[in-house]
Order: sequence, then structure tokens, then C-alpha cells
Amino acid sequence: MAISTTGRRPAPGRARPLRRARPGGPGRRGLLLLQLSAVVAVLVLWAAGAAAGFVSSTALPGPAAVARAFPELLGSGTYWQAVGDTLNGAVTGCVLAVVIGVPLGLVTGTYAAAEQSSRLLVDVLRSFPVIALLPVFLLVQGSTPAMKTTVVLLACVFPVFLQAQYGARSVTPMIAETVHGYRIPKLLRFRRVILPSATPSIMTGLRLAATTSVLVAIGVEVLTTLPGIGHEVVGAQQGGASAQAYAYILTAGAIGYAINLLSQTAERRLLRWRPPTHTE
Repeated sequence: MAISTTGRRPAPGRARPLRRARPGGPGRRGLLLLQLSAVVAVLVLWAAGAAAGFVSSTALPGPAAVARAFPELLGSGTYWQAVGDTLNGAVTGCVLAVVIGVPLGLVTGTYAAAEQSSRLLVDVLRSFPVIALLPVFLLVQGSTPAMKTTVVLLACVFPVFLQAQYGARSVTPMIAETVHGYRIPKLLRFRRVILPSATPSIMTGLRLAATTSVLVAIGVEVLTTLPGIGHEVVGAQQGGASAQAYAYILTAGAIGYAINLLSQTAERRLLRWRPPTHTE
């Protein structure tokens, strides 16, 4: 006996619109508000500490005194000359570090024999604090702008070199075997496989080197008689103009922040082909 079923199929419910999962954390405006709030909080604590007199006004002037010192500095040629001297040494040393570090990193990252033979030398050289070697450079080159450039070069070359090496090693084994199996010429393999794979890591090394170059250049100027922001900080501090000294220090921080923003912008533009990654 056949049993026929005439029951209706349940009607599907109304489809709900899919919602994109929002990443954790505040939005862009909320993040900007939090960042500005942190800056305001630091300024308030700074002003409160200076007004309370825990530290003498000579050692820690208030933010208002530092703000009053800026117009005078901005209108003087000494200020802009100091900024130019610091940027000259930092940029020159950083560019030389890129010219040297990127090719060497790509070569040692591509060929295992080159990486293994240079590993000990690289580990020994990058273990030395650059500022600790400053007396050696003073003896060899003297207190000259070339010496400052050399110190910046040595400080920046290893981040660039190691990031380029890591990027060259990031080629997956499957891609490497495919390239080897099809016997693709070395120059074409470098242009189409190795360099695109290493570019994100190289950009990270460039960003690290750019920020480091300014810090090291100012450190050299503080410890020597070379002109620049660091030298002006020491001179203002010794002359009792602590507000001007802090103005120069804030200038150094602004330069470092601007360089970091420019590096991030350049990285985003150059790596538009890379899919965005979201961190938790």
C-alpha cells in the first residue's frame, strides 16, 4: 500500500541580511579621540608637575613656557640650520644603509651558503652598541659630518639587511620548486618571485631605519661638537634656556613621528597589491 504525503514543505524564513563582522576596538574617530585624550593627559600631568614644584623650573619648565619659546626659535636661522644638519646626516646615512643592506640581504637570503658563511660576522657586528663605538669613529674620522653619517649608517644597515634577508627567505618551497622545475632564468626569478616576496619585509626595515637614523644622529650631536638639534639641546641647557632645550627635544620627536607617517604612507602605496591583513 502506497502512502502519499501531501504535506507542504515549511516556508523558508525571511533571509536576514549578512552583517560584516566589525573588528574589535574603536573606529577611526574613536581611535583619534583616544589618541588626542592621551596627549592632553600628558600635557596636564606635565603642567601639574611643573606647577607643583617637585622639580625646579630650570630642569622642567611648563608646557606654556616651552610653547612661548617656539615662535622665537621658528623665526631664527639657527633653528632651521640645526634641523637641516640633523636631517642631512640622518638621511645620508639611512640612504647608504639601504643601498648596502638591501642587496646584501637579498643575496644572503636567496643563497643558503652565503647566509651561513656570513651569519657569525653579522651576529658579532650587530651586537656592538653603535654609540659605544663613537670614540673609535672619533679617532678614525674626527668630529666631522662624515663621522656622523658613518655612525648612522652602521646603526641602520642591520635592520635593513636582516629584513631584506628574511623577505628573500619567505618564498614558499612550492614556488621555489616550481621556479626550479621550469628553469626560469635567475634575473627573471629575482624580478618576478624574490623581489615581490621580499618587498613587505624591506619596507619594514626601511621604516625602522628611518626612525633610527634621526635618533642616532641626534645622539651623536649630543655627545660631540657636531652641529644639529642635539648640539642645540646641550647648548640651550648649559645656557639656562631650558624652555628652548625642550622645544628642540619636541622638534626631534615631531621629526621622528613625521618620518614614521611618511614611511607608512609609502609602504601602503607601494604594497597596494598585497591583500590587507587584520590583526586580532
